[in-house]
Amino acid sequence: MGIKHGAPQVPSPLRVIIYFESTGWFNTTTDEKTNEILPQLNEVIQQWKLNGSELLGTFDRDILTAGPAGNTGWHACFLYNVPDLQTVADMTHSFRATGLDMYFRLEATVGRPFFLLEKAE
Repeated sequence: MGIKHGAPQVPSPLRVIIYFESTGWFNTTTDEKTNEILPQLNEVIQQWKLNGSELLGTFDRDILTAGPAGNTGWHACFLYNVPDLQTVADMTHSFRATGLDMYFRLEATVGRPFFLLEKAE
């Protein structure tokens, strides 16, 4: 029999992991990457710093992989504390609004700190 406990509580701020996959990036030229795509990506990431989100960490799989993401469906992930669900939606929408969704795919998952490793304050 498992441990009895109540329903998980939705944290505030939200704990969000954003999976990042390169898609159309592989079909672009070096000039497009350097002069168009990367500056736009950097601008969007800088804007995320202003929306009340806190970057907790990142993880890039590129040490032992190259090319398309494969079965995992992501190249990197970003772990954030985010103020609310609308901010998460705004973050993913920023890729649509800027056209970055032609080159990258984002997927956000909302969770909470793992209770055995991170105690609530």
